[in-house]
Amino acid sequence: MISVLKNRVRLRNPLLWLRGVVIGLTLIIICHVMIQTIRDLEMYSGIDLRAKVVGARLLVRGMNPYYDFRHELHPDHLRMLDAANYSPVLLLFYAPLCELEWRVQRIIYFSIDWIAILLCYVVLARLFPKRASGTALWAGFVLLFIADFGFRFHLERGQYYVELALLTAAASVYLFRRSDSWLQALPLALLVLLRPTYAICIMCVFLLRRVRHAAYAVCLCGLLFAATLPVVGMSDWKNYAASVRANEHETLDAAYAPASRPAPAVSTEVVEGIDFSKAMTGPGYLADRTLVGLARSSVSPGLARLMHRIAPTQHEFERFNTVCLLFTFCFDLAVMYGFWRGRTTGLIPIAFIFLAPLNIECFAPQRYGYCDVTILAPLLLILATILERGKRGGWVLYGVILTAGFVLPWLAFRFDKHVPLVSFLQYVGILVVLNVVCIKKAWGLQRRSRTHVAIDEKVIGGRVVGLDQG
Repeated sequence: MISVLKNRVRLRNPLLWLRGVVIGLTLIIICHVMIQTIRDLEMYSGIDLRAKVVGARLLVRGMNPYYDFRHELHPDHLRMLDAANYSPVLLLFYAPLCELEWRVQRIIYFSIDWIAILLCYVVLARLFPKRASGTALWAGFVLLFIADFGFRFHLERGQYYVELALLTAAASVYLFRRSDSWLQALPLALLVLLRPTYAICIMCVFLLRRVRHAAYAVCLCGLLFAATLPVVGMSDWKNYAASVRANEHETLDAAYAPASRPAPAVSTEVVEGIDFSKAMTGPGYLADRTLVGLARSSVSPGLARLMHRIAPTQHEFERFNTVCLLFTFCFDLAVMYGFWRGRTTGLIPIAFIFLAPLNIECFAPQRYGYCDVTILAPLLLILATILERGKRGGWVLYGVILTAGFVLPWLAFRFDKHVPLVSFLQYVGILVVLNVVCIKKAWGLQRRSRTHVAIDEKVIGGRVVGLDQG
C-alpha cells in the first residue's frame, strides 16, 4: 500500500511542477502585456474611442452622431476626426461619461477592458468540464488573447469588442444552465442591440429548442429599443445604416477605383489638447479580415488579383459578396438544424451559436485584428470539450490551434515576414477549424438521433406484431 502511494506521488509531482511553471509563465506574460499597454495608454490618444465618445456627445444633443464634412465646423469638444460606424445604442452606452476630461475617459475604458477580458475567463471557467485540463485552457487563453497583438491594438485604439466577448460568455452560461428568465436573456439582447450581426444568435437559440429564452431576448430587444427612442430616434438608425453603406462603398472604391477616390479632408489633429495624429501601427492587424479586405489587397497582392479575376468589376464583386453572405447565413442555420435534430444542449452547440455571427462578419465591409477577441467564448468552449475526452486527437487539435494562433503569428511579427497574410490566416484558419469541429458534432448527433429513432420503430413494430400474433 505504501509503495502504491509513493508511485502516485512520484507521478503527480512532475505534473504539479509543470502546472506551476505554466501558471508562472502566463502570469509573467500578463504583467508584461499590462506594462506595454500602460505605455501605449500614455503615448497614444485612442482614435477609435474618440469616434464613440464624440458620437455620444452629438447623440445626447440631438445632432447627427455620424461623420459628415460639417462636423469639421464644430468646436473641439464635438469635432469628429473619423467615421463612427457604431450602433446608436452602443453610442448611448458611452453617454454617461462622455463629458469627462479625455484622459480620464481613456483610463476608465482602458481599465474596463482589462477587467472585462479577465472576467471572460472567470465566467467561462464555470462551464469547463472537470475532466478538461484547466491549466491548458488558461495557457491557451493567455497565449491566444492576452499575448496577442490584437488585444494590445484593441486597447490602444479604444475599442469595445472585449465587452462583446464578456456578454457572449455570460449568455453562454445562461444557455447552458437551461433555466430561463428575463435577466438571463439580457446579455443576448444586448449583443443584438450593440452589434446587429448577432441577431442570428436568437434564431440559433430557437433551433436549439430554447424557445422561451429566445422569446425573452426578442422581447427585451424590442423593449430596450423602444426605451432608447426618446434619445436615439429613427433618424439616427437611418444615419447609421447610411454610414455603414458609405463605408462599404469607400472600401470597394479603394479596391476597384482608387484613382477616383476624393482626397481626404485635412482636419486638426490636436483637439481638446490631445494629439490624435499618434497611433500605433500594427502590420497585419490593419489587414481587413473580410472578403472586401482581400479585394482591397490589404492582405496579399496575389489574393487581391485572384479576387479581381473572380469579380472583375465592383458591381460583380458586390453580388459575389452578397451570394457568399447568403450562403454563410444558410450554412449557419443548417448546422444549427443538425443540433436541433440531435436534441442536445452541450458546449459545442452553444459555442456555434456565437460562432455563427463571426462567420457572417467575414463578408462585412471591414473587420480588423482588434475584433478577434469576440471568438474567445466559442474557442474556449470548444477547446474545453475536446480536452475533456482525454484522447490524443483533442491535444493534437489544441496544439494546432496554439501553433496557428500564437506561434506562427509571433514568428511572422518577430521576423517581419508576410505579417498581413499570416495574421489574416491566423483568424480565418481558427474560424475554419472551429466550424469543422461543430459540423462533425452536429452530424454525429443527427446520425445518432436517426439510429435511436430506427431502433424505437423496430421495437414498437415488434410489439405490435407480437400483439397481433397473440
